[in-house]
Amino acid sequence: MSRGRLAALWLASFAFFFSFFLLLGMLPLYIRDLGASDGAIGIIIGCFALTSMVLRPWTGWGADRWGRRPFMLAGAVVFLVAPLGYALSAGVLALVTVRLLHGAGMALFPTAATALVADVAPPERRGEFLGLFGAAGSIAMALGPITGVGLVAHGGFPVLFAAAALTALVALALTTATRETLAAPSSRPFTPASTLSVPALGPSLVMGCLMLTYGALVTFLPLHAQHVGVNPGIFFLVYALTLTLARGPAGRLSDRRGRAPVAAAGLAVAATALAVLAVSEGALALAVVGALYGLGGGAAQPALVAWCVDRVAPADRGRAMGTFFTALELAIAIGAMSSGLAVARWGFAATFLAIAGVALVGAVIALLGPRLRTG
Repeated sequence: MSRGRLAALWLASFAFFFSFFLLLGMLPLYIRDLGASDGAIGIIIGCFALTSMVLRPWTGWGADRWGRRPFMLAGAVVFLVAPLGYALSAGVLALVTVRLLHGAGMALFPTAATALVADVAPPERRGEFLGLFGAAGSIAMALGPITGVGLVAHGGFPVLFAAAALTALVALALTTATRETLAAPSSRPFTPASTLSVPALGPSLVMGCLMLTYGALVTFLPLHAQHVGVNPGIFFLVYALTLTLARGPAGRLSDRRGRAPVAAAGLAVAATALAVLAVSEGALALAVVGALYGLGGGAAQPALVAWCVDRVAPADRGRAMGTFFTALELAIAIGAMSSGLAVARWGFAATFLAIAGVALVGAVIALLGPRLRTG
């Protein structure tokens, strides 16, 4: 694939995730404005991950059989439609329906796009390539939430939803320039077992521990920040910038030193960030938390994605990514929904401390797992 087409793929991924992150920080507030309780907010936000989780295995299998590009195009179309659905929603049931649709787009595009990048990455630089590609989403995370805050402040939620739809349209247009990379389509029939990549389960479990904490954060950090009088965009901006800067070096480090140690270190740093969040407040504290959590995620994520790809044949990369992202989405859903119940019962501080413990469990699992060659 030429540099120009790789650039188009990177920009398409950026636009796709920018559409998502425009909405991320503001959706809990929009849902609350419609009269939903904290528990209902957790369920509505978590529905996104549930749909994505259900469709990820099928997407991975399909990307190995029919190619990466069709699923990327379908995901961009869903992201174009979903923001318009939010704008037309007037109650919890409608929001749940749109949220389920929106989650389908997240199942389709990133699963196929990550497999495509793995197809073209040199094995000895796999972690680096996947880390740099992941930076598209990280930069979108840096710019999206704070942009979303500004759009709502100056134009209200209708302007926010229109901007998210237009950005998804850009992603769709750029994806059309992407060339298919699947060289040998799989003939494996579709069964529940055929969608699961057993070699990818270990790294997927570790990623699940990290993303459970993320599900809780993205759902309730905006409300916690509002409660203490701080703009939640501070966290998302610092987090995403740190995540972006850490991805490439961490990917290269995992190419040289191994996936498990880098992943474990990342989860330990993420746990530290959550503990700091539980015992502090204010803009500076939120920035420190964002920096630590971004460093932890930026170290762990490229190592874990590359760990999955290391363990499978080229024809099974779609299934490996489907398994990996299914675990990711399941963990986000569990984090969002369980944290809603925990916040309602015990408050923000206890909830953040509890999910810090989950991150530490993930670090231990990574260290106890097999040491893999990176080639």
